[in-house]
Amino acid sequence: MSKSFPYANRKFKLQMDNGLEVTNAYSGDGKTLNIEFLNGALKGTAMSVPFTWKAVTDKHFLISWQETDKSTVVHCDNFADKKSYAYYTMMDGSFFVMEGVIEEMA
Repeated sequence: MSKSFPYANRKFKLQMDNGLEVTNAYSGDGKTLNIEFLNGALKGTAMSVPFTWKAVTDKHFLISWQETDKSTVVHCDNFADKKSYAYYTMMDGSFFVMEGVIEEMA
């Protein structure tokens, strides 16, 4: 498996089953994630955060980060099959389990 993040320098739109839509753009060095919320209460919020990743299989990647407000996010993303499973804990203790579709953007 690759030592560098295979989706570095690529941007994706995620549409989750709870209605949340975000873009995740991975930096060219594969160390920073640029996130933008496209709808909901956080619409227009953008942030750049360091992320970590681990290939679980050739298709599945565990990706995690801490957002600027200290909320934590863990994804299990399958870019080949365009599926995302996300676990999101907010600072107030709210916990969300989401499933969604990944679409690569130009």
